Amino acid sequence: MSNKKVNLAYALDYLELVLGQDWLQENLKVMKDSQCGKGGFGRNIDFAALGIAYVAKIWYKAREETIDLEIVGGGLPGPYSLAAAAIATDLEVLKDCVGLQTKIDELKDAKLSLKTVHELGIASGYAQIRYDVDFTSPKVTDWQNFEGYEVPLCVAGIFMAKRRGNKAMIICVDLDMLVGSGDMFRVPKTGDNETLYQGVLYLYVGETLTETETLLHKWSDHPEIKQLVRDYDVPVLVHTTGIRNINNQPAYVRRGRWVKDNHNSFAQDIYIPDEIITTLP
Repeated sequence: MSNKKVNLAYALDYLELVLGQDWLQENLKVMKDSQCGKGGFGRNIDFAALGIAYVAKIWYKAREETIDLEIVGGGLPGPYSLAAAAIATDLEVLKDCVGLQTKIDELKDAKLSLKTVHELGIASGYAQIRYDVDFTSPKVTDWQNFEGYEVPLCVAGIFMAKRRGNKAMIICVDLDMLVGSGDMFRVPKTGDNETLYQGVLYLYVGETLTETETLLHKWSDHPEIKQLVRDYDVPVLVHTTGIRNINNQPAYVRRGRWVKDNHNSFAQDIYIPDEIITTLP
């Protein structure tokens, strides 16, 4: 288990540096304009209706929480602050990875932002176990028109992870976008000899840890998800996030589990999410 302690002020500053102050200010202006000068700015913003990217919402809410802590003279970090710290930590781990700017651009896209946050969490896990992460190849657009079906960019995040001769294509999917997208799990053939990459599929099943870890085990034994293992012969994992109280301190937790019926020789090198992120006093 990875237990990270993060300086919250540094994490928020780093997130702002990566996203860019100009872009954040543009989003802030959209939020303010939506209030039409009404009082209580920030309390009842419909971020989705305004086309505000998920990461901008998290940044804004985290800044709100830190201002509240300053007003009362201290206290424990809020859920948005912890989520923002997790995103910033992942981005810092991945800062030297090939193609990261493409993922930063996706973070700023309202349609892609949430799935990209989850993808970066998986990618940072691979980077921390000494894999070279490459976001430039393959791309979702490599799946061109399987029997008339094209994989929408918002459905999946895909990157390559390489270490000691192992080369894996990591496919990250949000469960609520899975319906009707089966063709995306075909591993593309490359090279003259049609060499197959090892494919690994991660399914994000939502913020279930806020409720109970039992739900994660339930998903890992779900019959339709187990069918993916049998149909595509790839390792499949489910993962989730949530805010938990650990040792009387709120923490951002990321957990993953093998889907039952997995049987693959590459499994020993696969990253399984198991992290706790807390903030320094």
